[in-house]
Amino acid sequence: MATREQLEALKIDENVFELTEDTVLKYLVHFAAPGTGADKCLVPKGTAFAPHSPMRDDALYMHTVDEDDEELYAKMAAQVKDNYEDLFDRLQGFSFFITEEQLKTLPLKFRSGSAERLLDIMRQLRSPVCPL
Repeated sequence: MATREQLEALKIDENVFELTEDTVLKYLVHFAAPGTGADKCLVPKGTAFAPHSPMRDDALYMHTVDEDDEELYAKMAAQVKDNYEDLFDRLQGFSFFITEEQLKTLPLKFRSGSAERLLDIMRQLRSPVCPL
């Protein structure tokens, strides 16, 4: 796993992109206990994301970057309440992620950075020694 300094040097979060179409995205649902679930939702066109850390070898965690995402998160919470009724009172939050495959196939427009740069970052993070 890359160190905090290596992650900062890669400037992952400078690769900001937005959806150019309404898109169904999967995300992780975090509960205080017993663990984590998963769900998916329709994310509206124009929603912008910035990756921030490795999730696994072929994916990065990402977060929304605009201030007007309350409606999206309220919709996600309502869906979790339906799908995880017994755990809803333990809801801690959500984690969006993007995979290499999604970088190639999702309808994205980059505000800064590029898909190629994110793919390069993923390859660097996968390497046993982050080449910085």
